[in-house]
This record gives sequence, C-alpha cells and structure tokens, in this order.
Amino acid sequence: MSPPPYDYDPFDLLRQNNFSDEEYERCFRFFDSQKRGFWTREDFRRFLSSLFANKQRPYFILNDRIEEYFHDTDFNQDDQIDYDEFIQAWKTTIKCAVRPISALVIVDVQNDFISGSLALHSCPANHQGEEVVPVINRVIRDVNFDVVAYTYDWHPLNHISFYENRHLRTAASESPIAAESAHVLDTVLFVGPPNLTSTIEQVLWPAHCIQKTPGADLHPDLIRVDNAIHVYKGTNPEIDSYSAFWDNMKLSKTSLDDQLRERSVTDVYVVGLATDVCVAATAMHAVENNYRTVLIEDACRGVNEHEIEVKRAELNECGSIFVDSDVVRKQKQIVSSFFFLFYFIYYSLNKQGTGNGSWS
Repeated sequence: MSPPPYDYDPFDLLRQNNFSDEEYERCFRFFDSQKRGFWTREDFRRFLSSLFANKQRPYFILNDRIEEYFHDTDFNQDDQIDYDEFIQAWKTTIKCAVRPISALVIVDVQNDFISGSLALHSCPANHQGEEVVPVINRVIRDVNFDVVAYTYDWHPLNHISFYENRHLRTAASESPIAAESAHVLDTVLFVGPPNLTSTIEQVLWPAHCIQKTPGADLHPDLIRVDNAIHVYKGTNPEIDSYSAFWDNMKLSKTSLDDQLRERSVTDVYVVGLATDVCVAATAMHAVENNYRTVLIEDACRGVNEHEIEVKRAELNECGSIFVDSDVVRKQKQIVSSFFFLFYFIYYSLNKQGTGNGSWS
C-alpha cells in the first residue's frame, strides 16, 4: 500500500459526516499494517496517535494508557483487535470523541434569584447572582455550541416549596420540625398526596419564580439564542424539581433528555443558579443519563458554601468535570481533539478512582 499524502487524515470525513461501511473498512485497512484482518498493539498505537492529533502532530499518550485502551477495546481478549471490535468501539466511544455534539444548559438565570424574592445575595453564601450573566454571555458568543437550553423554575402559586404555603399541607409525624414553627430554609417532611408518595421532604424557600410573573423571567441582560430549548420545571404544586431532567423524587421527567437525544447530544455543559441546588441536580442527572458532563464553575453561583463543596464532591465522584469558562472558550472554540483525548483519559482514570476531575 502506497504511503498516504502528508496531509491525509483518515478521520476527516467523519468530522464532516457519518462514515459509510466502505469508509469504516478503509479506515480499518489503513492501520492494518500486516494485512491480516486485525490490529496489533502497534497498529492500535498508530490509530490512536492519528485520531488524537492536531495538524498531523500526534499528542503524546503513555504506553501503559495505550495498553489499557487496547485491553478495553479487545472485547474477546484474543490479544488483537478485529474489524467487529473496531466497529463496536467506534460506535460506542470513539465516535463521541471525534464528533461530539455539545449542549449548553443554562439553569434558572431568573430575576427572582438575582434581584427578587430569593436573591442569592440574601442567602448564606452571599453570592451575587448577576455575576454569572456576563460570563455566560461570553461563553455563548465565543463557543459554537450545537444546542443551547434555558431552564426555568416555573411554580404555581400554591407550590409546596414556598414558605408562605407551609400551612396548606400536613407535616408528617416524623418531620424534624413542625410546619408552623419552621423558618425559611428549614426542611419539613410533609404528608404526600396519595397518588404520589407517602411523604415529601421539602426545603422551605420564599415564594419565587411564580408562573408568568416578572420574577420568573430570565435576567434581561442574558443573551437569548434562537431555536433554543426551553424547559419549565417545578410545575406540579405537590413536588419540587431542582433538576432540569427530573423532579426531586424522580416520579416524572421533563422534556430535556428527550430533546437532547433528538439532537444527538453527547456532551452537556452546565451553568447558572444555584450551584448547590438546581445546577448540581441538573449536572448529576446529566451524568446519570450518560452525557459527558462539564460544570463551568465561574458561570455558577450558589446558596451555601458548605453545600457547594458537598455537591462538588458528589459530582466529582460520579464523573462530572469542572472547568472555568476560559478553558471552554479556548478548547471548545477550536474543537481540538486533545480536549476529547483528555475526556478519554479522564474517564479511564476516574474508573480506577484516581484523578480529581478538575481542569485548569
């Protein structure tokens, strides 16, 4: 087989479109140096070096890491990678690295959390919610996300989460505090509706983000993207919904997951308010729904510093990545293969319980 031209890239067509069967076979044959219908370790090393390269300059990958990837891709453990194993690995893992589809999920950047009844500056962490707006705007302008989604707390007047409504429901006998003596931010255990659940644990918040009120509107300075997804949560008066994917007891789901899957999204970047409440819950469920999940930390603000750290540890444990917006703008803007090689390595490390999940 004659050598390819210097600028030959066997993956170029995939970055533009899906491979045909013929192109899969051509790619496999290209790295089959011995023409025996399978890849050796050296063939696999050449494949990874070509796949994760920038203008024909491969990124360095440690030999033990290549060995680990080889072992994971050699599904039948016969010490070689055949065409069927290549196809299985490509369609389940590699394709997502080469041609990711990314969504920016902007969580609850609403007036009530910034300057209204539940403004973060009045919460224990004393964060300024409006500080996320210019950061998110820069990310929207500088990064070409395939999908943008806005989520909204969208509560009816009689919502269970409102401190003002605590007398509308019966506290369970095992509640740690009686409803009538509870304060804002206390947790009460209510008797649940018969058709939902026996009890519902609820933090009491000031009334906020009531449907069709100015407090439920997005902050006026936040950029609105055309053709974005809009998700309204917390609409059931009897149960709260921190996550943009599920209610707090996972009894019902929003449309977000279905809409992301319709658009073939692989990676979810989460920003917004509040870090330790709706942002964390959304990121956690994004991981559970098998999206590679990135939380952009400087584009988030929270309620309680201690809870922010607790949620960060939980998200790190389950595989979420933490970055600052500058990293996203620099890496995602050019869609560098190195960015996704980092994912590839990170999840391998995370599977072994090493790595801290942070990028700098």
